[in-house]
Amino acid sequence: MNRYLLIALAACAVAILFGWQHIERQADQLATARDQVTTLTKAAKSRRNTQRLLADLDTEHTKALTDAQADNRKLRTAVATGQRRLSVLATRTTTGAAGVGDAEARAELDPAAGERIVAITDDGDQGLIALRAAQDYINTVCLGGTTQKGR
Repeated sequence: MNRYLLIALAACAVAILFGWQHIERQADQLATARDQVTTLTKAAKSRRNTQRLLADLDTEHTKALTDAQADNRKLRTAVATGQRRLSVLATRTTTGAAGVGDAEARAELDPAAGERIVAITDDGDQGLIALRAAQDYINTVCLGGTTQKGR
């Protein structure tokens, strides 16, 4: 009977050993799973933060573009209707009895030329706003920093 008792005790010891190893493997797997959950949680938080920053940047640059387009539309209309006139500085040289002198004058541009110049400035404004948007995207997403305000 002692022999059966020893065999039973040995079998219980082996079962406990294998059970303990199984529990340790499960504990390791649980720790790994917790680490993965923590990593994924941080990544999701970072992604949400980046999405929020990008939405803010999009709103900011869309507003800047809309405002610039509205200003240029008003200027183009004012030039077309004659409310505003565009001119350039012209220098003319005159000679007289008193000597040689330079007089400054303004030369008014043709309204059609003025409208073309306003269209060029509109294109330039759009290009600058697009450049700022690209720079902000690179600083925010690619470099992981924040945008530089007050350019």
